[in-house]
Amino acid sequence: MRGPKTVKVAVRHVSGDAGRRRTRAVTWAARDFRLVRPPAGRDRVELECPVCAASVLAEVADHARTRRVRNVWAAVSVVSLLVTVAAVGYAVQEGGRALPGGQSPPVLLPVSVIVAFAGLVMAPTAWVRGRHHIGVVLLDGPAPRRGHRIVPVRQTLR
Repeated sequence: MRGPKTVKVAVRHVSGDAGRRRTRAVTWAARDFRLVRPPAGRDRVELECPVCAASVLAEVADHARTRRVRNVWAAVSVVSLLVTVAAVGYAVQEGGRALPGGQSPPVLLPVSVIVAFAGLVMAPTAWVRGRHHIGVVLLDGPAPRRGHRIVPVRQTLR
């Protein structure tokens, strides 16, 4: 039997005025955390920022839930891509048709153009969102906890 599933994350500390882009400085934490996923449900864990020693509260989801969320985002991406292709096809078909004098184009033509544009934005967004989902969520807290992010630690090839 394999051991418990884990996820490796790091705490990102953001210092400076977050509202102003030019004065924002990002300092990466020097220490990584290996969090053990619960067998079922979600667990809350407390991490400490190595830069400012603030306590950061996070929620870790089990492996099955994380996989389901990733699959849902992938499905949303595929469905939005299919809807985009259908909307573009309809817009090309209806937009290229010659209409007799005095007739206006169908109402669905501008709707299909809007849906095609929304799908072109949604498909890659959903795909990236699903690929970056690790099942660890930073819970909001008082002022010392704000200004932190939890990011996955990617393994480098050696």
